[in-house]
Amino acid sequence: MMANDFVCSSKNDGTTFFRPVSAKGHTFWMSNNMNKYVVDNNSEYYIVKSIDAKVICDEIREAGLDFSS
Repeated sequence: MMANDFVCSSKNDGTTFFRPVSAKGHTFWMSNNMNKYVVDNNSEYYIVKSIDAKVICDEIREAGLDFSS
């Protein structure tokens, strides 16, 4: 069974929520400066503009990481 690295949920307000759920995911987020896309955050999620979500998702997948459904 593969461990999931991120939870991603899209809102209808033009934002997407990302949460690293593995150490690998958290390390990837920090080392690739993904905070440059963050417009807001809460205690559990990084909130980005939905227009940037595709770029982020593509980079996550290219790094061999995955998402929970």
